[in-house]
Parts: sequence; structure tokens; C-alpha cells
Amino acid sequence: MGVVMQIVKPGIYDIPESVYHSDPVIEPSLSNSIARIILDQSPKHARFAHVRLNPNQQPKEITAAMDKGSAIHQLILGKGAPIQEIKFSDYKKAAAKEERNACRDAGVIPLLSKDFDIAHACSTAVLSEMREREECKEFFAPGKSEQVMVWRDRDIWCRAMVDRMPDDPRSPLFDLKGTMMSANPTEWDRRMVRAYRTQDRFYADGARRLRGNDPAPMRFIVFEMVEPFAVSVMTPGRTLQHIAQDDVQRAVDIWGRCMKSGVWPGYPHMATIEAPNWLIRETEEREMRDEMIEEFV
Repeated sequence: MGVVMQIVKPGIYDIPESVYHSDPVIEPSLSNSIARIILDQSPKHARFAHVRLNPNQQPKEITAAMDKGSAIHQLILGKGAPIQEIKFSDYKKAAAKEERNACRDAGVIPLLSKDFDIAHACSTAVLSEMREREECKEFFAPGKSEQVMVWRDRDIWCRAMVDRMPDDPRSPLFDLKGTMMSANPTEWDRRMVRAYRTQDRFYADGARRLRGNDPAPMRFIVFEMVEPFAVSVMTPGRTLQHIAQDDVQRAVDIWGRCMKSGVWPGYPHMATIEAPNWLIRETEEREMRDEMIEEFV
């Protein structure tokens, strides 16, 4: 994927999602997703996943479910790629595949008729519920959707795309997450901790540097893409923010060192694996059974 523009100074930009994902910053920049790879895997994996540092990587396959999620995202935000109904029940026929591929080549989201109807029903239901919830009121305040923040942290560049950015710099930033499963917070707490905890602090750092204020903790709007299209709103608490802030700083530090040195290590240390408690208990129980058997044999 080629870079079609170049950003040479920090700021908030209104650019298409495809351009954002090409990383149009003057130097390869750190995003939250790359930071997560650094923290969860290694710098070597992060370099492999970065579009600018590994331009030969294979594009990810787009599925019909991904198209539906992108369409609902666009309908809720009122911004994004246009949507085109593909008037077939599936993509088994050559004509359906050709129409789908032509849409994608043109930067249009293709939706089978059944998904087209679901996307509109889902977005209508989600927006209706959000309007009734106090914690979503800033989403509907004056602001802009899909805004790209580009900032410098010491000698490295960072970037982030915000789903909804209210004009008031003290308001929370909003992120939409669709799911085909449950949006119940009790089932999302582990996912929020493992996969998304750095997003709030990473984005807050960019907002503070560019807008001069600390935004309120990010609001994650998680919605079910199947009926009844239920919605949950989650935000990180103080303890999670504290740990996430340390994680973000660690990722920034590692990225900066790797960019400067050109060295991207994998898993550098030998790991010593101790027997877990369940294995110790299992072994002790087996030894006890063996001793009992010996007494009777």
C-alpha cells in the first residue's frame, strides 16, 4: 500500500481511513495497535506488522462480517466509506463476487442485501439507545468523527484515529466496537484489560499534546451486531489507567530505541518454566494413590 500524502508536523487531520492505515507520517509512526504488539509479543513482531517497516506484508483478507462492521461504524459516525448494497443472498455466484470486488477496488463497502438491512437496523437501534444514556451525551455534542491525531513524543512520531472527538478538549474521546457476541461488560472486562487497556492512555497522550487538556477517560461503545443490538458503555478506572500509562511509556521507549538502533529483538531472554500448582497437586495425588496401591498389593 503506497503512501499518498505525507504529514510533516503534529496536528489533527481529517484524512480517509485508508490513508491513515498507510502511515502517512514523515517517519514510521507508533500506533496503539503496534504498541500492543510490542508489549504482548516483541519488537520483532511489531516491525513485521508495521506497514512502513514491512511493506511486503500480505493484505488481510476482508470478510463479509468485517464489511458489515465497517458499514455499521460508518452509519453511526456519519462518516467513512460509502456503502453499496449487493443484491444477492451470498457470494457464490461470479456476478456477486465481481460486484463485491469492484466495490472494494473503488473504496466502497459492499453489503449483501441481508447485511445491508441488518446494518441499518443495528445503527438505528444503537444510536437510539446511546441518545438515552447520560454517559453518551458528549458523543452527540459538537465535534468531528474519524479525526487523526499525529504527535511527537520526544524523538518519535505517534498517530491515532479517533472515532468521535468532541470539540470540548475535556470531554472523553469515543471508540466504537461491534461484536457478534455479547456486549455484556462482565464478558468484556478481560478483553478490555488485555486488548484495549493502552488505547485510552495512548490516545489521551496525543489529545493532551495537541489540544492542551487531559480528556476524560475514553468511552468504549460496545454494541451487538445481532438483535436485539444491545449496547454497553465501558471506561477504564483509575487502577487500569495507572497500569496502562506505564505500559504506554514502556512501548514508546522501546519503539524509540529500536527506531534509533535499527535493532528489533524478538524474545531475548531464556524463560524458566516452573511446575504450576495444579501439576504439583496432581503429582502428589498420584504418589499418594501409588502408596495406597502398594499397601494392598
